[in-house]
Amino acid sequence: MHIETIELERQPYGTKTPTLTVYAQDNIPVQAGRKRPAVVICPGGGYQRCSEREGEPVALAFAARGYQAFVLDYTVLDHAQAARGKALLPYPLYDLAHAIALVRERADAWSVDEDRIAIAGFSAGAHLCAAYSALSRRLTFPFDADCPLRDISVSAQILCYPVIDFSCGWPGDDVIAGAISDDKELWAVQDLVDKDTPRTFIWHTAEDGFVPVRNTLRYAEALDAADVDFDCHVFHRGRHGLSLATDQTGGDDEHIDPHVARWLDLAIEWLEEDPR
Repeated sequence: MHIETIELERQPYGTKTPTLTVYAQDNIPVQAGRKRPAVVICPGGGYQRCSEREGEPVALAFAARGYQAFVLDYTVLDHAQAARGKALLPYPLYDLAHAIALVRERADAWSVDEDRIAIAGFSAGAHLCAAYSALSRRLTFPFDADCPLRDISVSAQILCYPVIDFSCGWPGDDVIAGAISDDKELWAVQDLVDKDTPRTFIWHTAEDGFVPVRNTLRYAEALDAADVDFDCHVFHRGRHGLSLATDQTGGDDEHIDPHVARWLDLAIEWLEEDPR
């Protein structure tokens, strides 16, 4: 396996340099030339940080299922910039665009099937993915992102306990919401869903007390109204931030739940299905 961390273009916000960490499997001789599906993972962390629990362990879990996996450590909130009234978004969206463009640029070297590039986000990282799925299709987006002129679309998205609507429990403060985005259309990304939204796998737990399940329900309702192919799972128990819900990502017993851990099998099964 080839593992490499690549610095992406730094955004005009904060001091962080975003990176993309590559987990690309080598093909065995009898499978020379094999192209693998890929997933670009956006960890959560409340736009304050990128959680390690939702990064490498998730990438390795996807790699074990035959995927080339990539973890995006994207631009996050900078308190000095926020104090001056400068919002974080759209800069993480631009990071994601640069990451996807890089995966396509090196698709041959990394044995990636360019027709099967998905994004997967957790919590705030899922908000990033849902927003990207909408805004990246706008004609001006690649120019605004200063992105290489190549396809930056994705074939599917996986949203794990996503932040969708800022009025549904998180961030719970208009000041923080404004620091994340001064564009209020990004405060309710379910309103950006249309027929061209990528097919979506989405899951949540009914007991999530930090990002309530109604975020997922609102997005699922919007997907249904737009006739987008989606698979939605609400597990009856479980706290926020479960990641894989296994001992690979669990810091304590509250983060380990064999029932919820089935989400990865369900997502892989769904990804392998032919789209409608």
